[in-house]
Amino acid sequence: MAGNKKNQSLEYDWDPQKTVVVRNKSKHNILLDLPTGYFRLDAGRSFGMTPDIADVQQVKDLVAAGQIEITDKSGK
Repeated sequence: MAGNKKNQSLEYDWDPQKTVVVRNKSKHNILLDLPTGYFRLDAGRSFGMTPDIADVQQVKDLVAAGQIEITDKSGK
């Protein structure tokens, strides 16, 4: 079994109404190396996440490269 990266200090109560949508705009699956562990975002798929996802350097790089986009639930 792969090592568990989950850190108890990262856990917090979150409000589902305050999530953002992360969408993979590329034609390739992307493996995100998040503080809580790995997350595969398949090509063309979207997933709801907490807004702090935008603070992860890999995510910032992918947004800058145009491979993923982050929007609020209204699509903005």
